[in-house]
Amino acid sequence: MQSYFAAKKFQAVVRYIDPSYIIRCQPANASDHVFCATLSQNAVHAAMSGRTELVVSLWHGAFVHVPMATAVSFRKKIDPDGQEWLAVVQGTGQPAIMRDPAAS
Repeated sequence: MQSYFAAKKFQAVVRYIDPSYIIRCQPANASDHVFCATLSQNAVHAAMSGRTELVVSLWHGAFVHVPMATAVSFRKKIDPDGQEWLAVVQGTGQPAIMRDPAAS
């Protein structure tokens, strides 16, 4: 791979991160299964009807198609010291502080 990029005179860094280090959650329950199945069914229906560049999401109790450009138009930030993050930590059992040491 490095020789390919070198031939193109393009500097590239490729890193592999094992997904087992990223995904930290509890085993899926029945509600998770139903939710994921419904998301996937909606994604297939969107694709079969010719829709592209969208994200299927649950919004106010309804499954909706959100244009990809809209979905990534801003970044949601969660306060690492706030109640929302505390709920995530308690629900998943992951460490309370997960900061990138390289970002400091």
